[in-house]
Amino acid sequence: MDKRPATANAELEGTVLVFDIWSDYAHYRKIETTTSPLTYSIPTGTALAGMLAAILGLDRDSYYETFSSKNMRFAIKILNPLKKTRINITLLDTSRGFCLRDIGENPRTLIPHEFMKDPKYRIYVWMTDNNLRTKLQKCLQEHKCYYTPCLGTAYLIADFMYVNEYNLKRTDEELVQSVARMDNGNLLMEPHKQYYIERIPVYMDRYRVVQDYAETVYEVERKPVKMSGVVSYKVGSDNIVFL
Repeated sequence: MDKRPATANAELEGTVLVFDIWSDYAHYRKIETTTSPLTYSIPTGTALAGMLAAILGLDRDSYYETFSSKNMRFAIKILNPLKKTRINITLLDTSRGFCLRDIGENPRTLIPHEFMKDPKYRIYVWMTDNNLRTKLQKCLQEHKCYYTPCLGTAYLIADFMYVNEYNLKRTDEELVQSVARMDNGNLLMEPHKQYYIERIPVYMDRYRVVQDYAETVYEVERKPVKMSGVVSYKVGSDNIVFL
């Protein structure tokens, strides 16, 4: 049974804004990890909403409905090879208390964190709000933002570059250059390709409750993924799938 929002399966019309974003490191903490945080390989939908809100200057916790599945859809293409590394981060040892006076001597501890190294992604954004889309396009074109964008964590400052605006064109092509959803068509596995499947949160409501998760699939070396029965769109030279 398809548990996705009804709007997720509707055919989209209009235009899509495309921009690249990158940093030295990225960290999108996996929700099931605790003491040694692991990272998703790609930006989650919830993190992307925060990124767009930072560029647009939207107030904290004010944009969840704005970036719900009925108002915004996005796709992601991986541009740089996916590399993960671990770095020890100095944190307070809260196992002994939450205040320095309670912890006593040697209050800090080293916790290994997993990071994406040299991440770079191409983001495709479709929005129903024309005024907001125009504002986002202006910010991207002029390389301006209201708050500093980052890749997951505040200290992982990111840079971005506007690519273009394209008309959406529905296509029946089976080769997909973007990250795809496993519930959007059927994966046709090919020889000499390595596939990675990762479940990420996509949309959440104003109570910060995740409303949709996606089983995403991509090829490890960034080769196109072949899928039958996929709902995809031609954007520039790429065939993409919205998450």
